[in-house]
Amino acid sequence: MRVLAAAAAAVTAVGVVAGVLVVRRVRPNVLLITIDTLRADRLSCYGYAGGRTPSIDRLAAEGLRFRNAFCDVTWTTPSMSSVMTGSYATRHGLRSTYQQLDPANTTLAEVLKAHGYTTAAIIGSFPLDHVFGIDQGFDSYDDRFSAPAVVGGKAAADRLPSRFCPDIDEQRLFQYLKAQADAYRPDNEVSDTAIAWLAENRHEPFFLWVHYFGPHELSDMRLGWKEQDARTVAVYDADVRRTDAEVGRLLAALDEHGLRGRTLTILHADHGQSLGEHWYVGHGRNLYDPTLRVPLVVRLPGVVPAGATPAALARNVDIMPTVLDLLHLPAPQPIDGESLRPLWQQPDPPDRELYCETYLPATEAFQDQVPDGQGGLMKVAFRRRGIRTARWKLVLNEPWPLIDFAQPPAVPDDVVRRFTSAELYDVVANPLEMSTQVVVDRPDVVAALRERIAAHAAVAGHTSGRRELDEAERKRLRSLGYVQ
Repeated sequence: MRVLAAAAAAVTAVGVVAGVLVVRRVRPNVLLITIDTLRADRLSCYGYAGGRTPSIDRLAAEGLRFRNAFCDVTWTTPSMSSVMTGSYATRHGLRSTYQQLDPANTTLAEVLKAHGYTTAAIIGSFPLDHVFGIDQGFDSYDDRFSAPAVVGGKAAADRLPSRFCPDIDEQRLFQYLKAQADAYRPDNEVSDTAIAWLAENRHEPFFLWVHYFGPHELSDMRLGWKEQDARTVAVYDADVRRTDAEVGRLLAALDEHGLRGRTLTILHADHGQSLGEHWYVGHGRNLYDPTLRVPLVVRLPGVVPAGATPAALARNVDIMPTVLDLLHLPAPQPIDGESLRPLWQQPDPPDRELYCETYLPATEAFQDQVPDGQGGLMKVAFRRRGIRTARWKLVLNEPWPLIDFAQPPAVPDDVVRRFTSAELYDVVANPLEMSTQVVVDRPDVVAALRERIAAHAAVAGHTSGRRELDEAERKRLRSLGYVQ
């Protein structure tokens, strides 16, 4: 029955020419659903007793659910660049919203478009705006936002046309103003737009990427940090349930159009969210599992086994090559991801590793506060890089110059010496990643994983681009008051 279903999904036209039966094979559609800031362990299908997520649970039951899936960067823009290119940031080159994805990268949308797919994206928040270059290969890229991501502050214009400023200082100010104007749209609007696209664009095969803002926190300038963190934790489950309902609406539309059986549907998150673990609420600042671990669900009736739950380590960079493998299309090379098919087809899949990094704590707003040695605190910017396997995780913390300033001050040598550190965790014996004594106990593991980090760092990747503004764009920016 599975073979017959797979064959039926691949056949869309049958005719007779000169007495000969002609069958035309058409590859499945692809629907990629990204939910921003979604923790795997807050979904019922991942064992969470406190929430009700029937739509995602149903998708997981009809497809397969990877129990141990991880992103490579714990915040949106570089993480989704990794998803779309199948490559780590060391290769694709985008590490901040002060960069654009180098056009030399080949994206999933570009590959599918080259093979006859209609490609479209419905985007829920500014970090995935087309100005960052992640729109490569899409026929349509709908990033019309309708609400501020920062509330309670000084109101900005109702709409602020998206721009990418080649000057870092200008870009920083623009992003501050954009957040207070129109930096995201509610999930119900995302579903409305995606459902309308499905109704109006029946050109198969298609690749539709739908990005929900999901349970991502909103900054409220009326609250102190502690109050804001408490609110983020308190509303998280309710936000997940609302997003689940919107996913349900989208999947119902897919069913109504008779597309479920011939659509490869993948649901994942760009990153997770710390909800108080390690005394932090948010994401992007560290590389602990609450922000690295994500849900990953794949459904293709008749091809992907329903109800399977592979335990092997899966990565966001594996999504692109998995899609292409299931569509029998070659993946561009070189990339870092690998098809996940062996994880559910082989009884003993090979050991796998995840390279991870974040440069967000090397920005002014996300620096760490550390002891200054005189009874007070000082701010230090960090680059964090790591390797995670099924058992081990090594994280290297390195003081780093601020990346959101055109000419950042150099990091003093004594700060580098004092605050450069390594954290090693046995994530099987110590899943909460609290004790670092194992760094001393297992120097052999530290040395081996350091070598793996160095190997990833040595990859000859792309250089992210910064294009110059034309005079018309500069004039518009000057009229808004944030370019001299």
